[in-house]
Order: sequence, then structure tokens, then C-alpha cells
Amino acid sequence: MKAEQSRRTLAIWLFAVCGLIALMVVVGGLTRLTGSGLSITEWKPIHGALPPLSLEEWQEEFDAYRQIPQYQLINKGMSLDEFKAIFWWEWGHRNLGRLIGLAFLIPYLVFWFRGQVERPLVPRLIGLFILGGLQGFMGWYMVASGLTERVDVSQYRLVAHLGLALVIYAAIFMTALPLWRSEWPARRDPHPLYRWSHVVAALRQAVTGWKRTAGWLLLGAVVLQVAIGIWTLIAVMPIWLAAMHQFGAVVLLTAALLHVDALRTRN
Repeated sequence: MKAEQSRRTLAIWLFAVCGLIALMVVVGGLTRLTGSGLSITEWKPIHGALPPLSLEEWQEEFDAYRQIPQYQLINKGMSLDEFKAIFWWEWGHRNLGRLIGLAFLIPYLVFWFRGQVERPLVPRLIGLFILGGLQGFMGWYMVASGLTERVDVSQYRLVAHLGLALVIYAAIFMTALPLWRSEWPARRDPHPLYRWSHVVAALRQAVTGWKRTAGWLLLGAVVLQVAIGIWTLIAVMPIWLAAMHQFGAVVLLTAALLHVDALRTRN
């Protein structure tokens, strides 16, 4: 019973981290849509956690922004107050990333010190933390592409940054699910459809119980995401609707992961 309780506690922690990553995806989308992603021109992993605290520091940040092509070709003449509006988006985005790192690392160390992290789970959790650090580097690599010759970031680096975030989300989510069921490491006899669920996570053959429910959840997420996407285009991409569409992508991914997980068992 103690092992089962420890696993459920770990699962709740990992689900909470997934929630923060989902929020990060939405905030990142809003940062991009508001044109705020290049407002901070230096990568300051530690010192950057603090915003400018004086008029002189604000002016230094603004002067650095005025050196890049985005300001010179698009935002020339922007006031300091207008700069602050885009700065806070990017600053919030970066600090949410720092918060996610701490929300993963600190509880992990506490659980490990208490002996709640089983040995087979340690390499996976360490690997997930390394992926998180790589994501921070990828974020700066993306931003750097828009500081010299472009007025925005490279679309390829943007896709890589978002894609890695979703990979981390999926990896953490699929780690938490068997822990919640106290089935770590997961050793189960998969349903015949399981191998196909990695390619197309959709309804196939007659299934019952949770498998059927998971399939309907996935179908509903697909329909909802398509509807929001069409609505976003018809409305000419209002920011709030575009953000909802980006969050819908995370919901769709979650539904697909639940469906994959459901098909891991024959029953």
C-alpha cells in the first residue's frame, strides 16, 4: 500500500507538470502572436529571472531591442511603454519555463531523498529533466534566429521548439499514467490494435469499456479542434481564438495518448 501511495503521489506531481507545460504552450503561442518573442535580446538563465527594476534598466533593454531588425523595420518609433507591453509577454514566457524546471527538479529531489522514487524510474526522470534543459536551449536558439537578419524567428526553429515541448509533455504524461495505476514499470499484454495506435490513434474495430470511451474522447477532440481551426480562420485569427486553437492541440494530443494507453491492455 505504501508503494502504491508513493506512485500516485509521483503521478499527481507529473500531471501537475504536464498542466504547466500545457500553459506554457498557450503562453508561448500568445507571445508569438503578439509579436513579443524578440523583445528580450539576451539569454540570461539566472539574472534574467528579474525584470528591469529601474528606468535605467528599462532603457537598457529597450536600447538593445532597437538594434535588431524587427524594431528597425517594423516597430520603429515604438515608445518605451509600448516596448514594456511586449517585454512582459516574453519575460513571463521565460519565467514560466524556469518555474517548470523548478517544479520538476525540486519535488524530484524531495521524493528521491525520501526514497519514493523507485530505481527503474530514475533514468527516465533524469532524462526528462535533461530534455527540459535542452528545451531551454532550443528556445534561445529559436530567438537568436530573429536577432540579426530577420524580423521574426525561423519557422523551422519555431516548429522544433514547439515540437520538443509536446514531446516532453507526452513523455511525462505517459510516465504518469502507469504510476497512477501503480503499474510501474508497465508490463502488460497489449490489445491487438495497440501497435497501430502509434500511427493513427483513432477508432478501428469494435471495442468496449474504457477503450471505447477513449476512442470517443479522441474523436471529440479531433472534431473540436477542426471546428476551432475553421472558426479561427473565418474570424481572421483573433488572438484569443488562436490561443484556444493552440491549447486544443494539447487537448488532442492528450486524448491520443489516453487512447494509446487504453489499447495497451487486451481487456
